[in-house]
Amino acid sequence: MDSVKSVNDFKKFLQENRERLYAIAENANDISIDDEWMQEDRWDEIYIL
Repeated sequence: MDSVKSVNDFKKFLQENRERLYAIAENANDISIDDEWMQEDRWDEIYIL
């Protein structure tokens, strides 16, 4: 698949579904530090660029 088309399709998807995505998104600041997911050892490795 043409990568430019794929990126543009994804951008279009995000624009068309922005409100739905915000409605189901979780703010990491609202998750307890005791939550198992927040204690994952690889957090920085995976999510920090």
